[in-house]
Amino acid sequence: MEGDQLSSPTDDQHRIDIDTDTAAETKSSSDTVDDGGEAERKWLRKLTSATVNKAVMRDLIARTPMLWYLGERSGTILRSRPGRNGRVDALHAVRAVAIGPFHRGDPGLAFPDDAKLPFMRYLQDQCALDVDRYVAALSAERARLRDEFADDDEPVVDRALLDDEERFLQMLLLDSCFVLVVSMMLSKAGVGEDADSAARAASINREYFILHMAVAQHAEQIKLDMLVLENQVPFAAVKLLVASCGRLKLRHCVEQVVLGCFDDVCPKRARRPCHAAGAEFHHVLHLFHWSRVPETKYAILSTPLKLLKIKRESERLFPCSIELRHSAVWFRQSDASDSCSSSACQSHLDMSFWSRPASPLAVMSIPCFHVHEYSAVVLYNMLAFEMHFHWAHGACVTTHVARMEGLVRCATDASFLRGRGVLASTRFTDAELVYFFRELGAHTVGARLPDEFGDMLDAVACHRRRRISWWCGGFVLHFFPSPWVAISLFAAAAIFVVPSLLQTVYTMLSYIKSTS
Repeated sequence: MEGDQLSSPTDDQHRIDIDTDTAAETKSSSDTVDDGGEAERKWLRKLTSATVNKAVMRDLIARTPMLWYLGERSGTILRSRPGRNGRVDALHAVRAVAIGPFHRGDPGLAFPDDAKLPFMRYLQDQCALDVDRYVAALSAERARLRDEFADDDEPVVDRALLDDEERFLQMLLLDSCFVLVVSMMLSKAGVGEDADSAARAASINREYFILHMAVAQHAEQIKLDMLVLENQVPFAAVKLLVASCGRLKLRHCVEQVVLGCFDDVCPKRARRPCHAAGAEFHHVLHLFHWSRVPETKYAILSTPLKLLKIKRESERLFPCSIELRHSAVWFRQSDASDSCSSSACQSHLDMSFWSRPASPLAVMSIPCFHVHEYSAVVLYNMLAFEMHFHWAHGACVTTHVARMEGLVRCATDASFLRGRGVLASTRFTDAELVYFFRELGAHTVGARLPDEFGDMLDAVACHRRRRISWWCGGFVLHFFPSPWVAISLFAAAAIFVVPSLLQTVYTMLSYIKSTS
């Protein structure tokens, strides 16, 4: 989102008129008291009024982002605001399916509302979906589900759909059925193996074949549409749908089934999927974001003290890779594997910096970051999610984009990082990679960043202030500009030194033999 879209409410929205709030309580008493001491204590009644206290508490919650979940929040599924440039607008567009109210009128979608009916019918026939029971459960939770959709700057048609109970429940029914069936089709963690063979045979029929082929044709675009911030349905509605399917048997929880759709989407998982069962998620994008960020890092708890120490604006920018090379910083690809270990996974959005006072060298460890054609859509919507809810869900993606924007400032930086194995792309040139990170980095301007960002900036600045680091980096760049130079010198030394050494040893052995 743009910076002006994410600004906090103005002070006018938090003004509390104490006289207005307590007028009803003090009116009767003010008519009966005299002009003596009783009238002079009106201010005390105002301060002890329960109405005023509630109003102040509401204002305090609204002013404290960490308490966003206690206040009357505007919803976690947000409508993109108009007036943006075409590049950003394309990152919020959907091309296959509209999930939720905001894109339902878009033309050219592969799965309009009527095309979602067979997905509901499939759950009825094969999974014993009790539609009446499910709609009743949705109706009971309607107020909570309705709160997940934001009301700010919505068109009238969207607000009318959300406030109309019949249309709102119909939207939740169709979209939840679509998300669940598509997840079972595209995910490896699908229907359980303990289901009887008759049910499995019955599920492979003509209707299922048609649905599967239709989904397979648009699978890649459906996945991207499910990761757009404004194209979501409350995840609680999907969980209610699973509970309403009597014969649905899943190998894993529904969260793992949905995450299985994105196993081939970069960035890779950073947490074990089994941990998702005990967490509460607002929508699919929230679940995807949770699975990609480290568990105990990049939380925003206060204003980063390290950033407050940085006075000059130029020091707020992360140094580029060429500047770091001149100060003897070595880049190393961290061991970020696609599979999870017994404890946790290595995040593809995390990096570390190592430096010691006794060593002139420093090491920056970065996981290999693959840039695909869809990366801009995925990262931008994760950025937008963090911009609104960074107090609750951290700012890992924002931090990673801010650091990568600094590291990749020119084509030489991109080429160098490609050679070090920390940046990969088969579709983008070096200049296009620079533009890619610059465009994403523009959306992090003014964003709150966690302490980890300030700590790394401080460590890098401390290392670059050492003269011995600059001397060592300049020496390596001047005499060993590439690994091939070192290999050539080693080979030349081996050609001239090894024969001479062997000749000397042979002469010594011959002399010893002749004298013995």
